[in-house]
Amino acid sequence: MSYKIGSFNVRNLSYSAGASRDLDMIADIIKECDIIALQEVLSEGKILEGATMNNASGQAKAYEYSLRMRLGDNWDMCWLDPQTSSQWYPYLGEDTRGEGYAFLWRKDKFRCPVTMQGKEIRPRIIHQYKTDSSLGEMKLIRDPGYGRFQFVSLPNAELRLLTTHIVYGKPSEGNLSKTLDFGATVMRQNEFNVLARNIYTSVCDDHNDSNCTVPYTIILGDYNLNLIESGLSSPLVPSVMVIDQNKKILNTNGAKEEKGFYIVHTEQTDLTTVNQSADDYANNYDHFTYEENVRARVIQGIPRRINMIEKIGDYKTYKEKISDHLPIILEFDFK
Repeated sequence: MSYKIGSFNVRNLSYSAGASRDLDMIADIIKECDIIALQEVLSEGKILEGATMNNASGQAKAYEYSLRMRLGDNWDMCWLDPQTSSQWYPYLGEDTRGEGYAFLWRKDKFRCPVTMQGKEIRPRIIHQYKTDSSLGEMKLIRDPGYGRFQFVSLPNAELRLLTTHIVYGKPSEGNLSKTLDFGATVMRQNEFNVLARNIYTSVCDDHNDSNCTVPYTIILGDYNLNLIESGLSSPLVPSVMVIDQNKKILNTNGAKEEKGFYIVHTEQTDLTTVNQSADDYANNYDHFTYEENVRARVIQGIPRRINMIEKIGDYKTYKEKISDHLPIILEFDFK
């Protein structure tokens, strides 16, 4: 059976933007997939199911401004807030926009797994992970969203998604300690290293709390990094990263030296951001990342962007009504 996995930065999608955004088209994009991760979902995710109103007419309007109404009962969804505590992230300021992630999935294809004690495992934010300051690493500006999804037709297998929105620009001096003297490019690359080296490998290793015997783990989202294969320049994300059993990055050129290493591939070379001042594409920022076993066993074809600008009509309308990013899609198949 085949599955379509999507990722989409929806550019500050909030409940208050419901009237100005083309929610019908955004829902059509979601329906292209069986499961999708969204980035930049604001205002506590009210756009997913509608805001709570005190009166019946208000509730009806809120429902009309929701994706739930457009997707129907066969879709489940979950909003996640990556906002971090200043106790553990003293170099960050408050995120007043309430930017979050969302997972949406078809209930006839996926369901949340259940622990041995019968508790449903819903998506969550991963806050606890190690960083190596000697490598220039620090906690991510936005911690990743993590969803575990059991295949309805294959109850012993799980799809595990880590959605990310890697930092774009260095926070202001008031929000980031002056002792951390990194430029934006280095910060982005360090954030990817943390995701791949520690968080991804830890998720791959952990599957003892449910019936899962075969986990398939993927990072997906807005990396704010280009693949060199896209033909663009820095900042770059490595297309292949080799990591050993001790979570140490050995190289980023794909050389296989011994068994037991994680060979982590990042793919999707289409340009996915819309130029702000011209009718064309600007960057190759949206990707999928997965280790060699996933790539060899279940990935079908080449990850790609969904060319929604052709459907919406023109670049300007797309930027105004949809997003400044295009969605990307990956096909997954059990032969």
